[in-house]
Amino acid sequence: MELTPTLILNLALLIVPPVVLVLVFRQWLARHIRWTVALTALCDVLLFWDELFYYESFGLFAVLILVQLAATGAAAFRIYNKQRKD
Repeated sequence: MELTPTLILNLALLIVPPVVLVLVFRQWLARHIRWTVALTALCDVLLFWDELFYYESFGLFAVLILVQLAATGAAAFRIYNKQRKD
């Protein structure tokens, strides 16, 4: 499989928004970090609107987005539980 510029851009768009959201919420809005999962899903829908509703790529993007949301949720809830204990 060849790494095309479009593939690299889509990979960056799948990684950067959730990382930025988790870091921003962790720094300034730690009490509301659970919202990062919903905001990540909203960002995904906005960024990948065409790919989500194109019949050939729907399955791939659905799997990638679910993995991304699971990872974001795990990070957010780990930070939330750690913050609650302190």
